[in-house]
Amino acid sequence: MKVSRLVDLLDQLYPLALAEDWDNVGLIVGDSKAEVTGVLLALDVTRDVLQDAADCGCNVVVTHHPVIFKSIKRINQAELQGALIAQALRAGISLVALHTNLDSAVGGLNDTLCEALGLVNVKPLVDSGRERFYKLAVFVPATHADRVREALFAAGAGHVSNYDQCSFNTAGTGTFRGEVGKTNPFLGTPGQLERADEIKIEVILRREIAGRVVSSMHGAHPYEEVAFDLIPLHNKENGTGLARMGKLPQPETLAAFTTRVQALGIFVKAVLGAPDRQVQKVALCSGAGSDFCTSALSQGADVYLTAELKHHHALAALDKGMALVETDHYTLEQKHWPKLAQTLASHGLKAKVSDRGPQLWRQP
Repeated sequence: MKVSRLVDLLDQLYPLALAEDWDNVGLIVGDSKAEVTGVLLALDVTRDVLQDAADCGCNVVVTHHPVIFKSIKRINQAELQGALIAQALRAGISLVALHTNLDSAVGGLNDTLCEALGLVNVKPLVDSGRERFYKLAVFVPATHADRVREALFAAGAGHVSNYDQCSFNTAGTGTFRGEVGKTNPFLGTPGQLERADEIKIEVILRREIAGRVVSSMHGAHPYEEVAFDLIPLHNKENGTGLARMGKLPQPETLAAFTTRVQALGIFVKAVLGAPDRQVQKVALCSGAGSDFCTSALSQGADVYLTAELKHHHALAALDKGMALVETDHYTLEQKHWPKLAQTLASHGLKAKVSDRGPQLWRQP
């Protein structure tokens, strides 16, 4: 598998188009044409992570945080970012980032945390799903409608939530007249007005696969000039968002919920709220989700779990009676990599989860 195909696979799992406008995801550094020898999964690109990748024969490092986040004008090896980029290029290691698209995607990092905590009735806390759909409408002679429809489905069109091969088909009459000496129509004679029984096939597709779908449509269509519409939609994908809201199956104390979090290997830095208070409705956000405290409050969360809480958000939560569990960034966001490693292994790739991270400890 080439690096470009690996990025396509990751795009199917956690669509890159879901990333926020300010983010930087996908292949950040490297060679898209290189053959993948192995994939190392880590939270950040560090010197140790790159060395581990080289030692274990992995020429792709997939991280949550991109090594290049904001636009840069120079690569200076005397600075950390430049040194990391240079080290990766020297070792032939490609760097791929899955950041806010991994946070937002259905089955991504936030959903993994909800699953690990045993939450039910999970939904996005913040409506940050991106507008990333097209509607394709193509006009096909009735005799070839099945062939074109199957080609569209095979290219990835027609997926709606948990359903596939979704389309709408309308019968009608198409008219055309080909110019004499310049056309070779599938039906009729150049210079004459023709009428043909046609089917209008309509399908939904993700905008990032539009090129592939249109190409497949042309390959299956009998006409030399294909009439079709490709229309941007305002539809947002269900289930996507940068945070989640769910419920514990049964109410439990804040102390018990905190123990539940710690049992996953997540480092809890602080807990705000009475230990014996009952909690059931849980809001959570992977990473630094302090800015979503207001959303958690407005939706009636009993407790909000995230990393790097700001002081004024904590005060607002306490005033409204919402408990807070603040974790460190690293252990909260490492939880998804084992699942992704299994997925990559199922596609025949060697995948390993890095254990390189900050050394966290508590003063006795």
